[in-house]
Amino acid sequence: MSPATMSPAKPRRRLRALAAGSLLLLTLTACSSTTTSSTSASASAGGADTAAAERAAAAVEAGYAGDSTTPPTSGPAPATGKNVWLISASQQVPGLAHLTERGVEAATTLGWQTNVCDGQNNADGGWAKCVRQAVSAGADAVVLEAIDCAPVSQALSEARAKGVLVASLTSFDCDDPTQGGGQKQFDVDVPFSNDRTAAQNYTDQGKLRADWVIAQTKGAAKVVHVEFRGVAFGEYLADAFNEQIATCTGCEVVSTVVITPADIPNIRQKFETALLQAPTANAVAVDVDFMLPAGVAQALSTSGKQLTVAGAECSQESIGYLHRQQAIGMCIGGSSGWLAYAGMDGLNRAFAGQPVVDSGAGIQLVDATHNLPAEGSVFEGSVDYASAYRAAWGV
Repeated sequence: MSPATMSPAKPRRRLRALAAGSLLLLTLTACSSTTTSSTSASASAGGADTAAAERAAAAVEAGYAGDSTTPPTSGPAPATGKNVWLISASQQVPGLAHLTERGVEAATTLGWQTNVCDGQNNADGGWAKCVRQAVSAGADAVVLEAIDCAPVSQALSEARAKGVLVASLTSFDCDDPTQGGGQKQFDVDVPFSNDRTAAQNYTDQGKLRADWVIAQTKGAAKVVHVEFRGVAFGEYLADAFNEQIATCTGCEVVSTVVITPADIPNIRQKFETALLQAPTANAVAVDVDFMLPAGVAQALSTSGKQLTVAGAECSQESIGYLHRQQAIGMCIGGSSGWLAYAGMDGLNRAFAGQPVVDSGAGIQLVDATHNLPAEGSVFEGSVDYASAYRAAWGV
């Protein structure tokens, strides 16, 4: 069986509701909807778009190679006596727990005191409370993990007024359009490889996911697209996928399932409804991995349909799916550990009054025969970033 086309999987125990790296618990308000269309402006009157398929196939090959480069080879000596607080959107999300763990590891390597504050999905304003608690405790810096600027803008202003540096890991600053386009609040916002911003990184992921679908369907994709809306990174992922699918005249999104954090208990029902309403569908794209174990994977296994299924960010759960040839045919890996080390390197440079530099951290296409980590592990890629940063820091 080709790993790109998933047959119904054998029944298995109830999947975990959270997948590594998925930021499902971010609380932002948005409406949920399922929309279905029978036509698309990008769809041709008939037939596949072979030119688009050829272009997409080339993009997929480049995706297998990945776009990571190397971490920086030099930098300032570690700042001394620093107290750094890592503020996680929710430590109940395995991917964020891993990001926090590696961040603490990197900060400890630099000789810094660390504290972790669990924002608990912003329950009762937990994110801003963590920022203020850090300031009261004498923090020299706060590191926001998957906490965008807008919900904590006032608390960040208070922190920066007292000389506390603000660093970001997978967060969007207040000047981003998704945050209202206000004033920047982050002192450290780590660039990905080739100096890409977080917005560009997520855009590239969405485009690569679309290219894989176009290539696998030979330019004739009829896609059920499961989007995660109402959070910044989800907006970039979804928009980029849709725009790239639209470059293929033989392809169209035949049904869109919009998921927000409030929809998580109903993901399976919403997805099954969309699949039933899209009888011509031959592909599914899932923008964020948590949606698979939260209901999409179960619905796929009982659908009886042969579908090309594109996964998301190579969570531990998705790596397992690929090993078992269940649910998905690919995912897009990016090392959260590398990002954590890069964040601490950026913070160390900021303490020294130096600019943040390109981290070298990129993305890579993963399937059953390309770049697949061992089952039960997280995606880290092939670069020993930890040793590289230790050498750059002289520790």
